[in-house]
Amino acid sequence: MCKHIFKKLALLLAVALTAACGDMKLQTDADYDGSVLDPHIPMTAWEYFETRSDIFSEFMAAIEYAGMKEYYTQTGHEYTFLALTNTAVKSFVSTYPDKSKVTDCPKEDVQNLLRYHIVDGFYSGYGELPVEAIFVLTLRRGEEGLMTMLTRKNPWMADAGAIIVNDTGTNGNSPMRKATSSNIMPTNGVVHVFDSYCYYKK
Repeated sequence: MCKHIFKKLALLLAVALTAACGDMKLQTDADYDGSVLDPHIPMTAWEYFETRSDIFSEFMAAIEYAGMKEYYTQTGHEYTFLALTNTAVKSFVSTYPDKSKVTDCPKEDVQNLLRYHIVDGFYSGYGELPVEAIFVLTLRRGEEGLMTMLTRKNPWMADAGAIIVNDTGTNGNSPMRKATSSNIMPTNGVVHVFDSYCYYKK
């Protein structure tokens, strides 16, 4: 009996709402002021990391331990910084079974990790990176420094706009990495954020 009453009440409510909306006219014009968020931030890459120490504290510790802070604080040259979250740095540390923090790892290995994550030049998804993978020059020289980058621009792809490092098949057997956040533009380049560290694999 209750179900029957509720059904009648729901139908009555639907009819009342339809009747009430029948007199409403469609809006034919509206003031619209389109704009795009400015990706530029008035600070260096290092200062940006300091504002997000909740996710970059391990990365900052690695930079200071490796003695490479000057790359992130200088303003005379633009670099593409592949910033590693705490998750990514901890994943790197886990490759050393007897180490628990990045400052316990061999300094040269940490320096090589960071060198691979600094690309010489400015590569954003706003025109510098094509949809086909290109080789870029990292600060890690030689074969171990080989890296490809691209940006996804197909609107039908779920990761459209994403920055991709070492897309599958473009750089030996190097694992593909997708930025979790990208095109952050400090005064000394551009930052793309990764939850997994990148590396070259033959």
